[in-house]
Amino acid sequence: MFGPFAQYVHPYRGRILLGALCIGLGQAATALIPMLVGDAVDAISVPATASAQVETYVFYILACALGVAVCGYAMRMLLGRTANRIEYDIRIAYFAHLLKLPLSYYQQRRTGDLMARATNDLHSVHLFWIYGIRGIVDTALGLTFTLACMCLLDWKLALLVLVPLPLFSVVMIRIAAVINIRYKAIQEYFGRISTFIQENLSGIRVVRAYTQEPAQNAAFDQLNLAYLEKNRAYIRTRANYRPLSYVIASLCLGLNLWLGGRAVIDGELSLGTFVAFNAYLTQLIRPIMYAGWVIDRAQHALVSMQRINEILAVEPEIQDRALPPATPQPIAGHIAFRKLNFSYGEEQVLHQIDLEIPQGTTLGIIGRVGSGKTTLARLVPRLIQAEPGQLLIDGVPIEEWPLTALRDAIGYVPQNPFLFSNTLHANLAYGVDAAAVAQIHAVAEEAQLKKDIDQFDEGFDTLIGERGVTLSGGQKQRATLARALIRRPQILILDDALSAVDTHTEEAILDHLHALMQGRTTLIIAHRISTLRHADHIAVLEDGRIAEQGTHDELVNSGGFYAELYQRQQLSAELETL
Repeated sequence: MFGPFAQYVHPYRGRILLGALCIGLGQAATALIPMLVGDAVDAISVPATASAQVETYVFYILACALGVAVCGYAMRMLLGRTANRIEYDIRIAYFAHLLKLPLSYYQQRRTGDLMARATNDLHSVHLFWIYGIRGIVDTALGLTFTLACMCLLDWKLALLVLVPLPLFSVVMIRIAAVINIRYKAIQEYFGRISTFIQENLSGIRVVRAYTQEPAQNAAFDQLNLAYLEKNRAYIRTRANYRPLSYVIASLCLGLNLWLGGRAVIDGELSLGTFVAFNAYLTQLIRPIMYAGWVIDRAQHALVSMQRINEILAVEPEIQDRALPPATPQPIAGHIAFRKLNFSYGEEQVLHQIDLEIPQGTTLGIIGRVGSGKTTLARLVPRLIQAEPGQLLIDGVPIEEWPLTALRDAIGYVPQNPFLFSNTLHANLAYGVDAAAVAQIHAVAEEAQLKKDIDQFDEGFDTLIGERGVTLSGGQKQRATLARALIRRPQILILDDALSAVDTHTEEAILDHLHALMQGRTTLIIAHRISTLRHADHIAVLEDGRIAEQGTHDELVNSGGFYAELYQRQQLSAELETL
């Protein structure tokens, strides 16, 4: 019944029907007033009883007006609150769905477009449910009651006077179709503009470093001009509504004055009926004009809801199984890769990976850029999905573990650190329901961040700006490391998490980590041998395959890529000390 809005309207259909009933009662009372005015005019022609009858009609008219006011208030309260709840439900569902979508989805979609759907499109839906539904019911019932009363007064005159209305309806339907197409184009372009602004603000340092302000302004100007032209085309179509409504309404009034006036002169119609008929035509002007606005607003909402539903219709690739998984609890941390292959689309990036990481041990992973190290790390918390049975945790295929249980057991420090626009305290405690101050201070010390924080005027309450813009690269890495450590996870994944810190700080962090890693399974991805040398086992990746593996000493003595890299880094370190 409610098309793309159905699932969100269903819980509130009782309120909507009650609101529609209030509109119906109000329209019925409104429709009675012209008839009462007409009867009062006819009563005046009989002087003997005019006074008493007019007073009675005045009382009835006031009662109808009071009924219209009460019904109008009740309707606005019911539909207004319902609209707010529908908007709330859609926004919650949309955001929750975005959080379920895999990383690959966000590599294909523009962030600005997703934001536009959550703001601009949702606002259009909200306006429709506040005003549009009311407008549809109001217009439909207003036309129905008014036309019914006109036919009761004189059906022949009503048919003649309302001849222009069918033509008006045909034109309105045609305009509505054009509005739908043009408004959809506007919304899609608004998403492009949002993306452009978001990218430039996020990359403001790069824009300024390369003095690209004039070029970006020019590019934004082109986007704005195209957006402006699409709005002009939309306005040209929408501009037809009101003038056309006035023309149709004026034609109806003109026909009534001509035909109805002649009927009064010829004695075929009473003056009161003519006055009432004219009042009904005046009432008819509002729903005729309102119809254009309602069609416009309905098209906005339909386009916007379709755009939102496009995102909601995307099935998350990574989700829990339909049946409750029978897995042991809690996760101990034994990880096994069994001839694992992985592809991004048509491009295979991992080939026949066979690795065993016993519980409580540390695996170091090293290799050239693009060898598949980060992909391997992302598979463990199921940020990306391997084929079933190729990755096991504690002997259980990873897809059989509940996502919440799996990820609660993992501390993941990504290659590119991300911090929220909040305080350092909030960022370090992220993901922990009730972190004590002592815990936060402890993990900051373990990540070698405490000394830096103590130098800030606000300490842990320092606001760090969007994406941690006020911190250095090393500070951001250490903050994300502390955020992972505070959870005391059973599995710790460090994806090149110490690349931006100096070797002295790295050694201090690793000293703390050695104690913390006791009993925990740890994956450390790094480009520096010094980060990995104390790992229980080291795997060297090359073109998505394991080229070498063993302990640090075994690999140094093997004479392969690892040994060559070790010698180069040793030489570099010696040169730095000179």
